[in-house]
Order: sequence, then structure tokens, then C-alpha cells
Amino acid sequence: MVLALGTLFGAPVQAAPAASAAAAPGDKLCSLEEWTARGLDECIKRLQEVSAARVQCVSAPNPAAPDSGLGGWFVSKPTWDNGTGIGLRYSTYGYAGYDYTTYDINCVQTVMHPDYKLENTIANGEFMLAAGIVGVANALRERAWAPDEMWGWADPLVEKATTALYKQVFSVFGVITLAVIGVYLLWRSRQAQMSMALTTVGWALLVMVGVTAIASWPVQSAKAADGTLVSVLSVVHDAVGPQAITSESCSLPDPAACEDHRPPAVRAGDTAVDALLYRNWLRGALGSADSETAKKYGPALYRAKSLSWQDVAAIQDDPARRDGIIRAKQSDWMKVAEQIKTEDPEAYEYLRGTKGMERIGAGFVAILSAVCYAAFDVVASLLVLLGFLIIRWAVVAAPALGTVGLLRPASAGLRRLVNSVLAALFNVLIFGTGAAVYLFAVDLIMSTSSLAGWLQVTLVLLCGAVGWMLLRPYRRITQLGGGSSGTSLLTARPAAPATASSSNDRMPATVVAPGSTSSTTVPEARPELSVNAEDPASVVRAEARGGADPVRAEAWRSPDVPDSSPAYAVYRPASVPHQANTRAEARTEPASEPSRTTESRRSETWAERS
Repeated sequence: MVLALGTLFGAPVQAAPAASAAAAPGDKLCSLEEWTARGLDECIKRLQEVSAARVQCVSAPNPAAPDSGLGGWFVSKPTWDNGTGIGLRYSTYGYAGYDYTTYDINCVQTVMHPDYKLENTIANGEFMLAAGIVGVANALRERAWAPDEMWGWADPLVEKATTALYKQVFSVFGVITLAVIGVYLLWRSRQAQMSMALTTVGWALLVMVGVTAIASWPVQSAKAADGTLVSVLSVVHDAVGPQAITSESCSLPDPAACEDHRPPAVRAGDTAVDALLYRNWLRGALGSADSETAKKYGPALYRAKSLSWQDVAAIQDDPARRDGIIRAKQSDWMKVAEQIKTEDPEAYEYLRGTKGMERIGAGFVAILSAVCYAAFDVVASLLVLLGFLIIRWAVVAAPALGTVGLLRPASAGLRRLVNSVLAALFNVLIFGTGAAVYLFAVDLIMSTSSLAGWLQVTLVLLCGAVGWMLLRPYRRITQLGGGSSGTSLLTARPAAPATASSSNDRMPATVVAPGSTSSTTVPEARPELSVNAEDPASVVRAEARGGADPVRAEAWRSPDVPDSSPAYAVYRPASVPHQANTRAEARTEPASEPSRTTESRRSETWAERS
């Protein structure tokens, strides 16, 4: 009886350790900090395995390749070293995984409403368009900041075309141009202008040496310009561009794996994709991008539905590994999804796809954010690409334009070419620096968690608008054609001296008093009225010169000796009434009366006026 009672009452006592043992796996789950510190693989292993019966109901999505979708059309496999542990979503997975799928609908007794699938299709179309816009911006930036990869195909073209033009055009017709220069110098030698002759000869020698040097090393000339510009831009990007991940901010256990080999353009692409695509994808997949569920399980879900560049390379090397890689990712998706169902049922409803309108809203925000971001970045990258292209075309066109440009009066085409090259160099530096500053501002805005999502998009748009207003891309494009709103560097001419027209009527007149060696300057009088009181004929000549050329009039005349107090001064402005009558009488005065003094003529004049 004692043994029977002990068996009956002892069974519940033995059940408690079993319950605690069942709860043990839950206690071993990674916290939010451990998901970041320990890595995804270790924390996923701690999740509970999905039962076989559950696997028959649910269907995990198939992982996508990095170059899938519209955005994948613009992406290419990284050529930089990606063997380290540093790798964010864009540099590792490209544009894979930015779409929505339905989950856990086969186990539901009632059929899912057909609107859910339609809403998910619309949201996927929006994300496809947003990924394409961001893909254009990232692809153009990466090629603009790496001219060797972008224009490597053009090196044989530049070399062959430049060499052919130099041999067939410059070497043949350049002799004729030199003969024309000799005839031109002989014809202008009648004017005895040594400076003009030296300028013409010096210009011809300069063009000959420059064209010969470019034709001898065409590819090296273009790459020398590229290397100089890239060196300057690299310094700028390292200073104000998107910053690399340092060993202090890296959570990997191996310090050697924390070395960041990403170029500045790829670092900017990681920032843009993470802020514009990934966060909006989380809003439609889990309901929020800032919740604890999204921060803990979002990276694991994204990795489970995306193939990395390393996965693609492994499948290409051994196609038999494809099924194993896909099954492992689907297993990770189901384990994470089941854990989300237990911890956050509301987020699980988003994951199933029942919140279709919220996914459509997230896709619209992704498109709006991508447009605001790419508006300035695409234009800056296009101008940098155009600058490098103009440099290469200038190398090809130099022998042809230099043939005629040997003669300095006929060198307008060569001058325009040089001005276009100089404008291209300045545009590369200006817009490369502007793009680096803009991307640095976008990085700061998107990494500030205290700013709301709509405010981040607005600030990115305002930063792009400021870049447009300050750098004026359209005006810079017109400068690439050799004609700018300002004065070009090689066609500047000194301004012609301003001719005095209306101001001549207000020039001072200098009057010399009788018995005095000094003169008095009277303002607001015309220069042709400067008279000497001791010379009666000067008065007649001064008044007769009323219609003389104003350009030849004297402006100001200062005395050679210190000023002294004159006996008197005569002031005759041009606006004095009856001036014309006085001049007429002065011109018709008989030549037989030279003995009349100035005082007598002045008395008669005032008598007539009175």
C-alpha cells in the first residue's frame, strides 16, 4: 500500500523536471545583442527544429540570386576582395530578396482571400521599380569612380584611332599648314611686328610638340589624367565619403576579418540599399523596421531568401550543391518564422501576407525614397563619366584639329577642344567632391535613428536640391561643349578701353590767367574750352573746336608748377545760353582785326546779351 501510494503521489513530482527540461531550449535562445555579436548561424542553431508534419503544411520561399530582378540588371559581381567577414547586404547579396511571398496558407482550413495575392503582386512591382532606381544610381557611381573598369574597353580604340589620324592627317597635311604659316609671316613682315611673328612661331611649336606627345602615348595620356583625378577623388572620398568599417566597430572574433576592402562607391551603395530597400522591406514583412522582432530576426529572414555571391560561385563550381544550399536556407526560414509566430503573432500576420495594403504602402515609400536619393546622385555620376569620356575623345581628335590649329588665327577648333578638356577636368573634381559630400550626408541622415522615416526622406531630398542649386549641372554640361556663360581660359581677351562720350561734357577746363604761370582747373566744363588769356587766337580756336572729336579731348591736365592764386578765371560751360551765337561770331570775325583783345570781345558779347 505504501509503494502504491508513493507511485500515485510521486508522478507529479517527477513531471516538474520534465517541464523545466522542455523549457530549456527556450532559455538558450539568443538575445538581441547575441544575434549581432555571435552571428546568425549560431543563433539559428539554437532555434527549435520544425516538425515533419509542419513542414508538409508550410512552404518556404526559394532564395533569389544577387542579380535577379530589375535592379540586378545593373549589378555586377564584385571585383574587389570579399574574402573577409566584412559584407553588408548590398555588397554580399546584391538586390536579391526584395520581394514578398505568402507563407503558412496551405495549413489554413479556409482559403485565403484572393485580394492578398493581388496586393502582394502590386507591392512586389513597386519594390522592383525601387530596386531598379537604386540600381541605376549605384551602378553609375561605381563606374564613374573607377574609370579603369569603365573605359578599359576603349583603350584599343583610342590608340588605333589616334595613331591613324597622326600618320594620315597630321604628318601629311601638317606640312602644308607649316608652309601657310611661312607665307603668312612673310606677308605680315611688312608691318615689322616682331612680337606677332614670335607668337605665331611659338604657337606652332607648342601645338606640334603637344600633338606629337599625345600621338606617341595616347592611352598613357588618358590614363595619366584618370590617375590624377582618381587620386584626388580618393582623398576626398576617404575624408568625407561613406566611412569604412573599422576593427573597433566590427564584432567578428578574428581581427583580420574586420579589414574593410570595399571601395567608397560600394560603401555608398551599402548605405543606400540598407536605408531605402531593406528597411522598407522589413516594414512590409514584419510590420516595422525598428521593432525588436525586426532587429532580431530580420537579417536572418533576408539571408534565408537570398543567395550571396559566394553561394552563386559555389553552385557554379559544383552544381550538385545547389539543392543542399537551397534546402538549408528554406530550413532557416521556417525555423525563424516559427519563432516569430511564438514571440510576436502580430508580426507573423505580416509575414504570412495578410497585410497586403501595408505592403503596398511600404513599396510606395521605397519608390519615393529611391527617387529622392537618386535625383542628384545619378546626375553627378553622369557628369563624371562624361568628363572621362571627353578626355579620351580629345586625345583622338587632337591630331586632326592640331593640323589646322598650327596656324594661330585658325586655331579656334583646337582652342575649343582644350577648353572642353579643362571644363571636363573641373567637372570631374567638382561633382566627384559634391557626390562624396552628398553621400556622407545621406549616410548621417539614414543612420540617425531619432529621425522619423518621412523626415529622413525629406532631408535627403533637400540635400539633393541644395546640390542642384549650388553646382548647377545643366550649366556645367554646356561648359563641356567649349562654350560657357563665363569667359573661357584660352579665348580671354583684354577689354577695350572705355571711350568717353557723355562724360566729356563734364570734364574740367584749365584756364591760365594773364601774368601767371599756373592754371586753374574748373569742373563741369568741356576740355575744348581750355584757353590762355594771353593768346587771343586761342579763344577763337577753342570756340571753333566745339564739334571736335570728343575721344581725342584731354581728360585732366595738372600744372607742372605748384598752384598759386590766379588773378581771375573764366568759366564757360556748354549749357550757357546763346553759345551758338557767340561761336558763330567768333568764326565770322574778320581776320584783319587780330589786335582786338579778349577783354574787348568779352565786353561786346555781354553787351549783345544784355
